[in-house]
Amino acid sequence: MKNLSKRGFTLIELVVVISILAILAGVLVPRVSNHMMAARDARRLADIKTVRNAVEQYMMDKGSYPAANQNPSFGGWDVSHDDNFVQVLRDEGYLDEDATDPINDATYHYRYYVYNQGSYGCKGSSNYYVIGIRNFESSDFADKHKGFFKCQNRDWGKEFAYVTGGGASFAE
Repeated sequence: MKNLSKRGFTLIELVVVISILAILAGVLVPRVSNHMMAARDARRLADIKTVRNAVEQYMMDKGSYPAANQNPSFGGWDVSHDDNFVQVLRDEGYLDEDATDPINDATYHYRYYVYNQGSYGCKGSSNYYVIGIRNFESSDFADKHKGFFKCQNRDWGKEFAYVTGGGASFAE
């Protein structure tokens, strides 16, 4: 009698294995993707806090806020995706590396602007600055990290996913 043992897999076995792998991939990919978005959002928040600290240190050392490299395409804001974002902080040694959004495009970027004293009804003894994250990727992260900067005639919190600033306060 001949030995009729088969080698290999049947078509049904292959279909079952491929189906199981597809189900596992469908479950794991969104979780990994969500973790990547949350990690990028956490980096955004850390970057803005680092830049804010650098701006404040610059002010203490120099007596003024660093000028914004105004980009007319974005209403005069200094934006991170044009490679000029608060360049003086890098050049003067207040930042060790560029502060750029992990995606850094027209949708996901940082913005910085220096306003004249009293603009928008803000109360302060000199110019003031606003710095913000344009968008977060994760709505959960955005809900937990709002930031705040508001003056009598403008609320930057409505314009940014996260905003902060310094040198002025809300005046009523």
